[in-house]
Amino acid sequence: MRYLPEQFLTLQTPRLILRKITIEDAEDIFAYASDPQVTTYTLWDAHQSIKDTYEYLNNVAFAIYRSGKGMKWGIVEKESGKLIGTCSLHSTSIHHRAELGYVIAREYWGQGLMTEAAQAAIAFGFHVMHLLRIQAYCAVDNIGSARVLEKSGMQFEGILHNYVFTKNRPWDVKMYAITRSPDFLL
Repeated sequence: MRYLPEQFLTLQTPRLILRKITIEDAEDIFAYASDPQVTTYTLWDAHQSIKDTYEYLNNVAFAIYRSGKGMKWGIVEKESGKLIGTCSLHSTSIHHRAELGYVIAREYWGQGLMTEAAQAAIAFGFHVMHLLRIQAYCAVDNIGSARVLEKSGMQFEGILHNYVFTKNRPWDVKMYAITRSPDFLL
């Protein structure tokens, strides 16, 4: 991924601010990351203590910033100023491709906020990162996440069997993607 100036890290939508995560966000992240319902379909286990959240920040979120291999935004609700989730693009720059990932606190489900954040991340991926493809997958049973991907403009491409092994079992996933023409790079 090419260098992105600091001012490009913050995105705004009508109801959200997507910004760089900081260590001060640990309590807000722990609040949703410790909820077993929120983590049912994540690749990671529910955080058992704030220590798990600090490890996530240092070993995952901040590692993405250090590596330059993607973007990870904290999703802040404008009205409350509270960090309510994360949204990320993990890039494979040689292929001009990234994978979209996200999580949001349960009390914000069903309000269209995750779709709003995903659409902002997708626009950033195409217009700032110059990606040709943004893809995402979700567990076959994760109806809510599939709806977010569809409402974000992504197309269902198929089911990938035994695509991930997490939480002691293989998962079949639905793959979604949105693409841009190669002419977009010119």
